[in-house]
Amino acid sequence: GAGVYLFPSAGRLTRGLISAAPPGVSVTLWNHDALNADVESKSQENTSFELIASDSISDKASALNISASLKASFFGGLVSVGGSATYINDTKSSSHHVRVTLKYSRTTRFDQLTMNHLGAQNMTYPEVFDKGTATHVVTGILYGAQAFFIFDREVMIKKIPTFSIEGEGELNLTEQEKESVSRFNCTFHGDFALDRNPVTYEEAINTYANLPKLLGPDGEKAVPAKVWLYPLSKLDDRAAKLVREISNNLISKAENILQEMTDVNMQCNDLMRHPAAEIFPDIKRKIHQFREYCEQFTLVFQKQLAQTLPSIRGGAMEEAALVNILAGKDRSPFAKLHVDGYLSTKSQEMDTVSSYLKVLEHIQFEKSKNRIESNRKKNRCTSLFNFTSLNEEETYLSDLTKWLPILENLESKVYRPKTVTPWFKNRDIIKKSRKCAQTFNGFTQANSSRENTRYIISCTPDPKNPGVSIYLYEHGDLVCQSFLSPSKPLVIVSVSHDMVKLSLKPSDLGEEFVAGYSIEYRKQEETWKTHRTENKDQEVNLTGLQANKTYQVRYSSVSKAGLSAASDITVVKTLPASPPEIITCINEPTSVNLHWKEPKVKEQL
Repeated sequence: GAGVYLFPSAGRLTRGLISAAPPGVSVTLWNHDALNADVESKSQENTSFELIASDSISDKASALNISASLKASFFGGLVSVGGSATYINDTKSSSHHVRVTLKYSRTTRFDQLTMNHLGAQNMTYPEVFDKGTATHVVTGILYGAQAFFIFDREVMIKKIPTFSIEGEGELNLTEQEKESVSRFNCTFHGDFALDRNPVTYEEAINTYANLPKLLGPDGEKAVPAKVWLYPLSKLDDRAAKLVREISNNLISKAENILQEMTDVNMQCNDLMRHPAAEIFPDIKRKIHQFREYCEQFTLVFQKQLAQTLPSIRGGAMEEAALVNILAGKDRSPFAKLHVDGYLSTKSQEMDTVSSYLKVLEHIQFEKSKNRIESNRKKNRCTSLFNFTSLNEEETYLSDLTKWLPILENLESKVYRPKTVTPWFKNRDIIKKSRKCAQTFNGFTQANSSRENTRYIISCTPDPKNPGVSIYLYEHGDLVCQSFLSPSKPLVIVSVSHDMVKLSLKPSDLGEEFVAGYSIEYRKQEETWKTHRTENKDQEVNLTGLQANKTYQVRYSSVSKAGLSAASDITVVKTLPASPPEIITCINEPTSVNLHWKEPKVKEQL
């Protein structure tokens, strides 16, 4: 039987045109005079508008009244669109965008061929049946036009139809409303010939108000909206037949796959706008590469649909061929499970990187190798907080490149990913990386006033030090690729009434670069006093202390890079002293000699 399809493209179809003729070729059964004779035409005036909040393929196809069969052809690239139908290709670039669409629709008249045309004796070009490429002929057309105004904000959109009715496009906005709409952006898709597409809210209102006039006084500029198709096989047995339609559930599955890939594109765009991706080119490059692989998959998938759908409809293939194509995605590395997993992993990696950048937000990032080289040579000492694993090869991306060429011939092959633990999920690497961040932050704060020393964040591959590492340069030469000189809490060796013996415990990493120590001590609430050592001796005596007093003690390692972050504070109390014992007095002619025993103190630690 005849089917009703929507072709929103302006001027695409005319009465008597053969459906499914070769692209770019207009084939008809009747000449111009015959087509215009005995045509029934009646007025069918109708105007409507609708607000569309969803941006999914399904909802846009619904707004265009596209049937399931035509939708399948669109998915496979078998149908080209123009005019208002280009709306279906307009997708958000970011999942964070909030868009709302105002749809304007108007119909003017309905034309259809009379039964006289369908008699075999009345056909001007019966040889068309021998071509074998067409299945239907256009017998009826509903004329009209549609327009879609896409806005990036929802506020004030509902007012547009009221402006066009009540005020003929004149704006009566409050100052607050004017301020609100001044930041609006508008995208237009329509069957109307405009001198200039609207891009602002005001232009959209004026365009909307003038749409009825643009079709002409008698609607003569209207374009085909809906067409009625009549099977050619009912006119002549030689005509090609539509053996079967594609099952709706298979069309829905194809739609879901394309929607998934559209969503992936948006997620990739969002990830590439992440602060970490903006700072580190290697992160953005990998996401961009992944997005390109997904776009290539989509093209391959659409090519498979284009090759398969006509054959199924014509009876040359069974639907099982389409089922295999749809199932092939789930067997490939482009399956939703793997794609979502990769996007989630990249998001976690960038969040991890950002957490370090937040700690070191006061430090300059330098991605230019030349400028890093210049800084190294210009300064006596340069310390780099270096992300070492952002550039490493990722197995999943490598797998995608291997699978793309074989997607069309998967047969029963199933993708089985290798288990790889990324650097930011490795507990040991994360523990070391956090320590590096704390150390580096401590260095920069402790040496903020030090001249001829630079602290820079960079990104250089280093498989030997995965995750993060601190590089130390002296006069431009690399002296350490894993510099870490934090101070561990000190150990109290012994205590007397006026002295404390300390044992210093620097970190093993970077110990060879320690030149000495800076010990700070104070009685509570007093100013810190500093005791410096010029050697690596790890036992230090703090002398001249007051008896029976509580002291706070901390220390830092001194290296070419400057002072390390201070260790945690250790609290110690000196021992009390008792009065002198057994005082004796010896009188001399000119003097008095006093003798006493040492005061007793508690046992030393």
